Amino acid sequence: MLLKTIRWLRGYVVFSLCGSFPERFLNLINKRGIRNWDFVPSENGYVGKMFLSDYLKIRPTARKASVKLRVKKREGFPFFIKKYKRRKGLLFGAIAAVLILILMSQFVWDIKVVGADGLSSVELNQALDESGFRVGLFKSQVKISEVERRVMLKVPEVRWISINMLNNVATVEIKQQSAPPKMKKKTYPCDIVASADGVITDIIVSDGTCEVKRGSAIAQGQRMVNSAVAIGEDKKKYVHSEARIMADVIDKYTLKIPITKNKIILNSNYTEKSNLKFLFFEFPFRLSPALGGAEVGVTLNEKLKLNDVTLPLGRTTRRSYYFETKKRKLTKPEAEKILRTRLLLHECFCEGKSEVKQRKLKLSQTSDSYILNADYLFNKNIAREKKVRKKSKLNNSQ
Repeated sequence: MLLKTIRWLRGYVVFSLCGSFPERFLNLINKRGIRNWDFVPSENGYVGKMFLSDYLKIRPTARKASVKLRVKKREGFPFFIKKYKRRKGLLFGAIAAVLILILMSQFVWDIKVVGADGLSSVELNQALDESGFRVGLFKSQVKISEVERRVMLKVPEVRWISINMLNNVATVEIKQQSAPPKMKKKTYPCDIVASADGVITDIIVSDGTCEVKRGSAIAQGQRMVNSAVAIGEDKKKYVHSEARIMADVIDKYTLKIPITKNKIILNSNYTEKSNLKFLFFEFPFRLSPALGGAEVGVTLNEKLKLNDVTLPLGRTTRRSYYFETKKRKLTKPEAEKILRTRLLLHECFCEGKSEVKQRKLKLSQTSDSYILNADYLFNKNIAREKKVRKKSKLNNSQ
């Protein structure tokens, strides 16, 4: 490949030779050190290739060997230039393009962040920008070590950061802070009491003395597991009780929604404002007249790519949607659907670890609202820790 490039830059000719002594001609040019290649026999002699500068020197040698030369094809940069010699604009344009590429190669075109899955991209990009690192900077002006130090100070979740420059793309590699160590096992003495009234269905005690049985009724605040554990006939110690005690618990939950509700109606029209971005410059590209009224906007950032290479050219578009609010009355089926959805969310997020054994719903209506009353029978863990505060119980033996 390199040899072909050199030959193309110097320029070469494909020529034919015929005569009485073609072999003598080949011997003479080889003796003079004239380079040639791809010589093959043809109908009337030979066909070969030779550099343009060498071809201009072999006329005397051809006459001496009594052979005739004829150029069949011209290839290479000198002939390409000669072809477009009168079109000076192409030459100046090519020179300008090369200079622009050399200049543009000195800027940062794109920034890629790796390893920041658990961090806010907005916060991280803002920290990089405030630290003096953004698209459009001269690569020679970027003080990488200083930027890394500032980002770590601004974003405490970042434990380690490394900025690597490859051509015009900067890759920011981040290691996040490791999760805090788990808390050591609690050692202070405590009892287990009931967090609600109910009927016990299952008992699992890891530490402590159980004082209740499966099937017995329990009242809120009643002690179920004692922190005192016997270790002999007349001795006992106090431990941090641990237990999981499941019980059937009756609970109630009420949801309320007003009859009159604001309905958002989107306007079918929207406006757009677009800016062309080149490095850190922005130029207005398209403007739409404002429609007036309440609006909500969405901003889209688009970057131009060529063969998976992000170019320093893009477009920022802000699209504004306009809406108005109108009051309307909810029907009973609509209100019931909304309230049931909210109730399911409550069960999922607030009572997620509990089992719903029974659910009774009652929808009622007042002058200004709909009310949904839910009567539940949950099977849930009612074990709750309660510290032992008596100083006498803090002794390890008695």
